[in-house]
Amino acid sequence: MKIINLKPSEINNIVPLWLEFIQDENGSDKSIVPDRENCEKWEGFVRGLLENGKGSIKVAVEKGKYVGYILYGWKMPLKLIKPRAVIYDLYVKPEYRGRGIGTMLLRETLEDLRKRGFEEVRLTVLSKNRGAISLYERFGFREELKIMELRMKVHKD
Repeated sequence: MKIINLKPSEINNIVPLWLEFIQDENGSDKSIVPDRENCEKWEGFVRGLLENGKGSIKVAVEKGKYVGYILYGWKMPLKLIKPRAVIYDLYVKPEYRGRGIGTMLLRETLEDLRKRGFEEVRLTVLSKNRGAISLYERFGFREELKIMELRMKVHKD
């Protein structure tokens, strides 16, 4: 198992893994439509982060196959008191979970962010994703915010 930094020219190679992530009921709220338009938007977002030096994507590779990735960045629209980075995605294919891949990806990411001078890292995780929460807590993450959601019935006239 090795962890590599993905280059902007290689982003399209990771799209199938991103599609798995957004459709994984244990890791995603499944609110993103898995269509070509969203794939292109995601690729554009990631490419923008990488090409502008505002983020990185690390990929876990086993026997030439992508088995997990972590996407993170530090593009903030407003000035903050403390430099903050954001982990957007952390995903490991289900058949590779429990092997420490998520731990390796997170450890390398946090080390990269420390070297870049970030004092704070934020991420969102589904409340029901106990495995991910446990991983993050082992690294010192603590709950600071709550995102609340209301699902309403829409009355159509």
